[in-house]
Amino acid sequence: MFYRRNWIVVIIGILGLILSVPVAQAQRQEVDIVCCYSSTTNVVHFSPEASVMSHEGKAIFQSSHENKVFDNFTSHFVGTVKRVSDKWMAHTLCKHMGPDGDFMLWETTADSESGMTSKPIYGTGKWKGIKGETKGKRITAGKPIVEGTVQACERWVGWIEVPK
Repeated sequence: MFYRRNWIVVIIGILGLILSVPVAQAQRQEVDIVCCYSSTTNVVHFSPEASVMSHEGKAIFQSSHENKVFDNFTSHFVGTVKRVSDKWMAHTLCKHMGPDGDFMLWETTADSESGMTSKPIYGTGKWKGIKGETKGKRITAGKPIVEGTVQACERWVGWIEVPK
């Protein structure tokens, strides 16, 4: 009986140690940024009925949130756009790099009905394991300085979680 009681004490002690080990938790942060960019469009086909094109561009971010997440990040992106009649959809892949050199890859989908949504798919350094989602909308666009280009700004609002 004494032997059995010792085992119970040992098992309870081990369980207590296991339960007291901190579990890695994600740090959730709000995101509110303005992304201004210039891109070049390569038209595959353009007509009133349907269009297919690709785009590539560079951007810089300014954070509008007090936490300054993504402030002064730069970005390189590539994507495609398809339009049939008055409905369109786009798919863009982006590399966002912070001032320290750590970066994230994001995937953006957009269409004429749902708007723009972006989600992280990979991160390095402090962004390793990032999760989240942002929704975007264009807030301004200028007259293209060169034919086949776009200069515009978008506002992206959402959240991210980064493992501690």
